[in-house]
Amino acid sequence: MTLEHLPHAAASDAAHALVSAVDAVEDAGKALDQRVRGALGVNNTDLAVLQYLDRVQRRGGSARVGDIAARFGVSSGSATEIVHRLTNADLVHRVPHPTDARVRRLELTEQAAARLEAVVGSVRADLDALLETIPEAEEARLLELLGQVRDIFRSASTSG
Repeated sequence: MTLEHLPHAAASDAAHALVSAVDAVEDAGKALDQRVRGALGVNNTDLAVLQYLDRVQRRGGSARVGDIAARFGVSSGSATEIVHRLTNADLVHRVPHPTDARVRRLELTEQAAARLEAVVGSVRADLDALLETIPEAEEARLLELLGQVRDIFRSASTSG
């Protein structure tokens, strides 16, 4: 049943429950991020870049300094500084591009990947197991709802 079909009070209760659930997930994610930051010895920005590189690598892709600048809305100089910090901490290394010798890709080091896996590996496994229990039709609806929540957050973050 959609919220439009509920009486106002019930719709409001359902909306509040949804917002509370989103808030709780966000709070739990922040707590996990804090644990990961401690394990890796990095700040919020560096963690966000490491998580981005991890996602890109898990999907079989690669990233460059320019990709980090674009993704995080920072200058190429700032992105380079972030990469230097992560490289000096032995969390990221630059590797040659397979077809363009002028380009250097960024990858997590084995040490960074292992430390990330030690902290979040069981979380990933638990999430995978949970998602396997969701019937396909419900999965599609869940993805649709999460996309709508994301769109609402994006809209609110860009409106003046």
